[in-house]
Amino acid sequence: MGLPFSIFDIGSRTKSYLGVDVGTLSIKIVELSSENGRPKLENYAALTNYGLTSENKKAFGGQAGPMLQRLIKESGIKTNEVNMSVPIFSSFLTVMELPKMSEAEITSAIQFEAKKYVPVPLESVVIDWSLIGEEAGKILVVLVAIPKDLINEYTAIARDVGLKLLTIELETVSATRALIGNDPIPTILMDMGSRDTTISLVDNGHLRISHSIETSGEDLTRALASGLNINWRRAEEIKKETGLKVMNENSQMSGIITPLLDSIVNSTQSIMDDNSLKTKKKIEKLIIYGGASKMPGFAEYLNNRLKIDVVAGNPFNKIIYPEKLKPVINEIGPEFTVAAGLALKAFQ
Repeated sequence: MGLPFSIFDIGSRTKSYLGVDVGTLSIKIVELSSENGRPKLENYAALTNYGLTSENKKAFGGQAGPMLQRLIKESGIKTNEVNMSVPIFSSFLTVMELPKMSEAEITSAIQFEAKKYVPVPLESVVIDWSLIGEEAGKILVVLVAIPKDLINEYTAIARDVGLKLLTIELETVSATRALIGNDPIPTILMDMGSRDTTISLVDNGHLRISHSIETSGEDLTRALASGLNINWRRAEEIKKETGLKVMNENSQMSGIITPLLDSIVNSTQSIMDDNSLKTKKKIEKLIIYGGASKMPGFAEYLNNRLKIDVVAGNPFNKIIYPEKLKPVINEIGPEFTVAAGLALKAFQ
């Protein structure tokens, strides 16, 4: 069977484990060590460039290599072995249903069936898959396709920084590892990023759906900038400081922001309804992560609209760290979800 979501998995482990999350506007890193078999926080760091925009298709505006090198140097990280993630909006994930067959037959069947599911030529992507169980007499297989160009880009970033790349995986896989682990409760994960919003369904600890929509945190910032006639930086500050409270204070802003939020709510509700029809299972909770998870009023808005418990994810729940860091971890934790999940891969 293919390694589960590990496009690369080719090296020995060091005494510390580094996860690197290279996003559109930011780079985040988490370094963990092992203390009696438990993950222990050794270091974390982040670098954000508000001068970038999501229109640049390259990771961190094409400057990921030198900026990552700077971040690692200034944070004092020593390990050179790293796990990295790629965004779901550039990739593809689906659940395939196959009739019962042997593992050898599954491998052959996936190679044949994948072209029916992947919407691009198979020669342009790297295929990976993982068995997640059986349902209604069918074998369930999660199929992942990542563009070769994207893999080459992130491989080059690691090489240019002098890092040994152990694994590349989808960022939603990293988030699932950090926030859910083996928890069997059906859960929605939501990450409103600078470029898009990713909505994922996790059931019995396995990703079932990971869907991106174009509505993003940057869209909200642009709406605020336009509605208040202010610059982008100030609009970003208001979004973080005031968040959705501005909708209650300004009816004009409510008319601008609500359609953006409704697209997220409607996509989430559609996933929940489809899952209920297919599996008869109720989604128990929704976990928001990433920078937008700390936006004032966001969790309450989702709770009111979707009628579901909404919480901000904390990827450090199972990680040992000094008590004095607790206030900081509580504040920044959701933003480090993917990086923490990548570093936690070593503890599976």
